[in-house]
Amino acid sequence: MLDWWNGLSLISQVFYVIAIPSTLILLLQTILLLFGLGGGDHDVDHDVDHDTDFDHDADHDAGAAHEAGLRLITVRGIIAFLAVCGWVGVAMTDLGVGAGVTTLVALVAGLAALILVAVILRFSMRLQQSGNLDMQNAVGLTGEVYVSIPEGGRGKVTLVIQERFMELDARCPERALQDGERVKVVAVTESNTLIVSPLA
Repeated sequence: MLDWWNGLSLISQVFYVIAIPSTLILLLQTILLLFGLGGGDHDVDHDVDHDTDFDHDADHDAGAAHEAGLRLITVRGIIAFLAVCGWVGVAMTDLGVGAGVTTLVALVAGLAALILVAVILRFSMRLQQSGNLDMQNAVGLTGEVYVSIPEGGRGKVTLVIQERFMELDARCPERALQDGERVKVVAVTESNTLIVSPLA
């Protein structure tokens, strides 16, 4: 095994180091998803909107734009990017392609995987939000902060609405909230963002 590793070029070793761990994580995510344990996906980038008037038209427009766009930088997206980039790089180096071309093709393939995952996640969220789910039924329910909510910004909470366990965007006008804090939904914006209040 060590002889095989030492016989690889430096660029092959780099691509293997990228490909193997990311593929293992991708497989683990898939297995957890099959058992219903990996349903959530953290956004690495959070929109931070410092406008404290939650009913303001500009705030509504910003929220709608955030939900309408593709969320490229997610945990699943990054893992897919690394896995595809790594294995394409390994395949290209095995074919004897130069380092520059290999790196370029691997990055393009990884970027394509990143975009594909974003499109699939957006499509699945549309399916999740379709049907007879009335977001106003969330008002008065309690849930738990899943992605911390910065002061004046947006995070995520998990709660059960109409017998569905859901992960939804949320904001708190009172203060910042940390992961695991219990909250109560006090309102829902037109863009289906929950306005929550911390439980005493």
